[in-house]
Amino acid sequence: MYIQVAIDIPLFTTFTYAVPPAWQAAVQPGQLVQVPFRNRSKTGLVMSIQETHDPALKPASIKNLIDIVDLEPLLSTTGLEFLNFVADYYFAPIGEVVRLAVPSAVRVEGMKHYRLRALPEEESGPMQELPALLGEAVEALRGQGQVAIRTIKEAVRGLTYVQLSELETLGLVDVFYEEEKAKVRARTEKYYKIARPLAIGERLGATQEAIFQLLKEHKTVTLTTLRASMKSPHASLRGMEERGLITSWSEEVYRDPFADAPATAPKLFEPTPAQAQALEKIAEARRSNRFEGFVLHGVTGSGKTEVYVRAIRETLEAGRTALVLLPEIALTPQFVGVFRGHFGERIAVLHSGLSQAEKFDQWRRIKRNEVEIVIGARSAIFAPLDRLGIIVVDEEHDASFKQEEGPRYHARDMALVRGNLERAQVVLGSATPSLESFHKSQLPAGEPGRLTYLPMPDRVAARPLPRVSIVDMRGGYRAPNAPKLPPSLISEQLTAALGKTFERNQQAIIFLNRRGFSPCVLCESCGHVFQCPNCDVSLTYHRRQEALRCHHCDYALRMPEYCPECAHTGLGRKGTGTEKLEGYLQELFGQTRIARLDRDTSSGKNLQKIIAQFREHEIDLLVGTQMVTKGHDFPGVTTVGVVGAEMSLNFPDFRAAERTFQLLTQVAGRAGRGELPGVVFIQTLMPDHYSLMAAQRHDYAMFAAHELRMRKELHYPPFTYMIALKFEAVSEGATIQAARDYAAAAQRQIRHNPKFAEGITMLGPAMAPMARINNRARWQLTLKSASRPLLRQFVRLFLSDAGHFSAGNSAHKNVRIVVDVDPLNML
Repeated sequence: MYIQVAIDIPLFTTFTYAVPPAWQAAVQPGQLVQVPFRNRSKTGLVMSIQETHDPALKPASIKNLIDIVDLEPLLSTTGLEFLNFVADYYFAPIGEVVRLAVPSAVRVEGMKHYRLRALPEEESGPMQELPALLGEAVEALRGQGQVAIRTIKEAVRGLTYVQLSELETLGLVDVFYEEEKAKVRARTEKYYKIARPLAIGERLGATQEAIFQLLKEHKTVTLTTLRASMKSPHASLRGMEERGLITSWSEEVYRDPFADAPATAPKLFEPTPAQAQALEKIAEARRSNRFEGFVLHGVTGSGKTEVYVRAIRETLEAGRTALVLLPEIALTPQFVGVFRGHFGERIAVLHSGLSQAEKFDQWRRIKRNEVEIVIGARSAIFAPLDRLGIIVVDEEHDASFKQEEGPRYHARDMALVRGNLERAQVVLGSATPSLESFHKSQLPAGEPGRLTYLPMPDRVAARPLPRVSIVDMRGGYRAPNAPKLPPSLISEQLTAALGKTFERNQQAIIFLNRRGFSPCVLCESCGHVFQCPNCDVSLTYHRRQEALRCHHCDYALRMPEYCPECAHTGLGRKGTGTEKLEGYLQELFGQTRIARLDRDTSSGKNLQKIIAQFREHEIDLLVGTQMVTKGHDFPGVTTVGVVGAEMSLNFPDFRAAERTFQLLTQVAGRAGRGELPGVVFIQTLMPDHYSLMAAQRHDYAMFAAHELRMRKELHYPPFTYMIALKFEAVSEGATIQAARDYAAAAQRQIRHNPKFAEGITMLGPAMAPMARINNRARWQLTLKSASRPLLRQFVRLFLSDAGHFSAGNSAHKNVRIVVDVDPLNML
C-alpha cells in the first residue's frame, strides 16, 4: 500500500510513501501522518491511497511512513477534493494549500511519545480489563515517564499502532511530540469533588472548611472557581487530597475569544415581501438538495442579516450546518452577538485576530461536530464543517476576500466551488455587488456559472435612503470661523450639518481614506521629498509619534529638523490624513467627543473598544478610513461626510471607479439606519464623475451599465479572464531577466499554436506601478483571454516551458515569482 502525502513545502507535487503492513488497516485519506523528509520527520496530509506506486519511482527510493498523528481523518473526501481544486486552479503548491486548512497547532513535528496518565483509583478499572498486549504496553509505560513510540513497540513485540491508539481512545495515556515545546496544547481545567465524608472528630482548617462546604454545595468545583472564592487554596487542597477527603481530575476546556461578549436579544420581524421572496428561492434549492448560488442585492439597511439568519435556521432544522464569511474582523463581534442571540452557543469563530491557542480550540470544536455555525474571515472557507448546507458571504464585493500572500485564492469564488461540492446554497450578499457577481446574475437561464439574482431595493420599515449631496471643492472652501489650519478641508455645508447633528445629540462619521497626519513631507526650499529607502513611495508624517513612516514596509525615522539636501529648516507637511483631520475637527467642535478608527488606533483590542464606545454613544464623531465603511450598524448616526472622495479614482487600476462607487455607497449607508433620516456630504474635486453621481442617486444599475459597457469595450473582466505573473527580487536585473524569460516562454507558445495567437492577449512584461516595495524590485506580466479554459491551458504550458513547476527553478532561484489568478490588486 502506498500513500500520496502533501507536505508543507513550496513544491507542486505530493510525495509517495509506503505503508508498513501493521498500519495498513489504520491509514485513511485526510489523516495527518509523520513521514521522513530530508533527514528529519515532517507532518503531511494523506491525499490518497494506492495499491501501486508510480512506475517512474524506484522501489528502493520509497521510504516508509513513520507514524499516524491521529486515527480520525482531519478532512473528508470532499474536503480533500476542495483542497486539490484550490491548488490546481490557483497554480499553488498543494502543501501550502493544506497549511490553510490545517492550523499550525495541529500540524505537529517530531516523533510521537506516550505517557501513562494518572487516574483516580476508582477509574483504573479499564486497565484490569485490557487485552494482554495492551496490558503489557501499560506496564512498559509505568514508571518510565515519556516513552517514544519506537521504544514501546520494541519493548512489546506484536503491538500495532491501532492497539496503541486504543490506549488513547480509552484515555489511559497522554500523547506528546519531541519537538512540540513551542506548539499550542489543549487547555485543561482541574476539577474537585468530595471523596469521603468527614470522620467523627476530624478537624479542618478555616480554608479547608470553606473548600469542603463549597464542594458539598456544588458537588464539583473547578480550581478557577476556588481561586476566585479564596486566597491561595493550593496548600489546603493538597492536604485534603493526601488525607483522601477529596479527589481531583482534569478535563479539557476551550478558550472562547467571545466569552464576555453579550448576546444580542433576537428581534422578531415580519419579513418584507423582498425578504420573503429571497428566502423562498433559497428554500426551494435546499428542498431540492441542489447547489445554487445567489446574489442578494440589498441596499444598506434592507435587512440582509435577517435573510441570513432565517435561511441558516431553516438549514439547521434540515440537519445541516452553516458557514458565514465576513470581510472584516471588526464585524465579527456584531455578527457573533446577533447569531448567539438566535442560535445560542452553537457557534465557532475563525479569523486571524485570534491567538494560536484560540484558533486551535475553535478548529477542534468544529472538527468534533460540537458547533453548527462557523463565522469568520476568508480563511474560514477551509473550516472542517461536515454536512455543510449553506454558505453566506457578506459584503461579497470586498477586496479583503482575496488572499494576497501564499496561494492567491478568493474566498467568494471558492465559496461557490465548495458549495457545489457540498450541494449547498451559497448566498453572496452586498449593497454594491462586484461587477463579476452582478454580471453572472444577469446571464440567461442555463448559462454556465449563472447566479440567481435576489433584489431587495428598499430599507426595512420603509425608512428612506440617506439624502446625498456632492460638494464641489474645486474653488476651495473654508468654513466660517474655522481654525486656520488646512484650507479646503471641511466645507461650509458639512460643517453646518455636523453642528446641528451634535446639537441634537446625534452621531456622525467622517470618512477619509488616508491615515497619518500628512502623506507627504518636502523641503520648501529645494523641493526634496522624504521617500522610503525601501519602497517607491513617500513617507507619511505621524504627528503623535513625531515620525515619518512607510505604510508598506513599516520603515520609520524621527521627524527631521532640517532638509538633508540643503539644510533648510522649512519642512512642509503636505496633504491630509485622518490624524490631521481628527485634530482639525476637535478644534472646530471643541466639546464634541471625537475618536479615530484606522490602523494606527485599532491594534489589539482597541478596534472592538472604539466600535463598542461608538455604538454605546460614548463617542459623538468617528473619523476613519475604510474601517468605518464596512457593514457596521450604528442606529444613532444621521450624518456622514466624505473628504477627498476622488482620491481612489486616480489609481492606475481598471477597477478604480468600481471601488470608489462601492466605498461611497457603503459609507453613505451608515447614515439613517435608525428611526431618524440620514444625510451624506461627498466632498470632491471631481463632482461630475459618473461613479460619484451614481452614488449620489443610490443608482447601482446606472453605474453597472456604464462601467460594464466600458469593460466590454476594453476587454476587461467580467468579459475576459486574467492571470498576472508578478516578479520580485532585491536585484532589479534579476527581476527583469525573470520577467523577460517567462515572457519569452509565453511568446513561444503563442507562435507555435494558432489558437493561442488568436485567443490570448499578453500585456508586458512591464515595471509594476509601484516599482519597489520592501527593497524589492517589482515587474509583472498580465495575460487575458475571453476563454478561461484556453487561458489556463496556455498558462500551464508556458509555465512548464519556463521550468516553473520543477523543484528549485535554478535559473531564477533568487526571484519570487507569483502566479495571481483573477488578480484584484494591479499595483
